[in-house]
Amino acid sequence: MVIEKKIRSWHLLQTLLQLLLVIFSLIYSLFIHTGGTTTFKAFVLLILISLQFSVLNKNINSKLIQCNYYFQAISITSTPIFFFTFVNDLLIKYTNAAITTFVLYLITIYKIFMFIPMGELALGKVQNKWGRFCLLWFIYLIIEVESTYPIPTNPFLKACTNSAIIGSLSFAVTAWFVMKKWGFVTPNFKLSSKISKIILCILIIFIVIDCLFNGFNGADSWNGIFTNWNFRVASNNNLLYLTLSALAVGIGEEWMMRFCMLSFLLKLLQNSSRQIFWAIFFDGLIFGLIHLFNTPVQPLSATLLQVINAMTVGILFSALYLYTGTIISNIAYHFLYDLAGMIASGSTSMLSPTIFDWQLLISIVLIYLGLSLFLVTGKRKKVVEYNLNLQGLNKKAF
Repeated sequence: MVIEKKIRSWHLLQTLLQLLLVIFSLIYSLFIHTGGTTTFKAFVLLILISLQFSVLNKNINSKLIQCNYYFQAISITSTPIFFFTFVNDLLIKYTNAAITTFVLYLITIYKIFMFIPMGELALGKVQNKWGRFCLLWFIYLIIEVESTYPIPTNPFLKACTNSAIIGSLSFAVTAWFVMKKWGFVTPNFKLSSKISKIILCILIIFIVIDCLFNGFNGADSWNGIFTNWNFRVASNNNLLYLTLSALAVGIGEEWMMRFCMLSFLLKLLQNSSRQIFWAIFFDGLIFGLIHLFNTPVQPLSATLLQVINAMTVGILFSALYLYTGTIISNIAYHFLYDLAGMIASGSTSMLSPTIFDWQLLISIVLIYLGLSLFLVTGKRKKVVEYNLNLQGLNKKAF
């Protein structure tokens, strides 16, 4: 209760500051500066921010209280999309570059933690399991999108925002509080004490080879599959952006898919005799399907190949997480895998695949699925079950 009381005060202060800034800019635009667009944005924000005070009201009618949690989770997360672009416009118009950069640095850091009140006071109090599932996806997508508002000058801030690393960190922090509120155990950062050292060494070697192959193998036929390597960096100019992009994907997607979604699936399937098998399968399927969002920025054929590859990679990532018992192994693997591909190509998107790419995909799928099955069967299954018990995933959380 003491923590919630402090978070309620935090939300009150955060909302008041937003409200005061919008009121000030509204007065300025109405009586000093004529700007129809700015005035309209200010009026909309004034309404949205004012409504956020209702989450602090403990006397809301019981029939409406759950509805309000849904509304506030969506409202509090969505409003900053407009608010920060609004602030950004004001800074550019009315301050110099030094002040603009300094304020944006503060905002960028603060954004990592700003949704904790929403998670504690709204999203964390949603009771329906499907409501939780849908809202968590909405929050994840919105936070990732809104973290990429434009930065006018500073190269480091541009790289941070364009890469969505701030959104990934923000979601990880928010989900940490929300999942605890829902009764889940937070992810472990240490390797399970039960894993085999031999298997761990094999996994490390496999991960290194897989990452290098993904980025630097230039074979265009089976003849050069072991000999055609090109260790290059496509562009030094955007290396920081590509590195942060890979890290953002590693943190955001692994936190969402392996910590949040896999935990949900394991709970939903807790009465199934094949709980582990179906949980990692559906987790991989969802992980593959979310890559359909890449369709607007790359050829459809590339997206379809990416979806199939991501689905099997997702299954492997799930099996790896369950066996090692730590989210760090997944973040590291995912980060290195994407980083190798990005720095080799100089881009975050894929080109149209060749016939050989499709042939190679079949082999990769079989390898990933084979290793996944190995990690969750036989003696390894006992390690997985031990790790699940530590995470409390055999107990009801809903």
